[in-house]
Amino acid sequence: MFELFDISKEEQEKILKQARRVLSGYRHLKRAYTLSMPQAHTQHYGGVSTSKTSKTSNESPELIRYLELGEKVEKIEQAIERVENNEYLKNKYMKANELSSWELVELSGYAKTTYARKFNVVLFDFAIAYGIVDLSKYEFTVETVSISRAQ
Repeated sequence: MFELFDISKEEQEKILKQARRVLSGYRHLKRAYTLSMPQAHTQHYGGVSTSKTSKTSNESPELIRYLELGEKVEKIEQAIERVENNEYLKNKYMKANELSSWELVELSGYAKTTYARKFNVVLFDFAIAYGIVDLSKYEFTVETVSISRAQ
């Protein structure tokens, strides 16, 4: 599937599975983030640290949880934004109402197998953007193409 990388089929499946797991939890994470929002009139936001080791007495656990959830949600959203053709991910994982697989295929305008192949490429790109894949571990396969000029 990913000819440029020297990655085994098993490693590819493992990477895609991890990416799906992160993205599948996005809606729940976003909902938890929204629901955990502390009351603005009872919290002090200035100079708040999310570090677990540097909590001060004026930082409530609710505020810490809210900030940590916000960081996780933002990291996923930023990774999705860096992916080309990210509408595949947005339609499947980010919309409030979950679409069925046939609706996703129909929305894409491709045949089911073409959609699945394109979706896996986008999922792999997300895995790279999110940090699931460390590209320094893999070698790239590059073939040269010679072009001759007509005279």
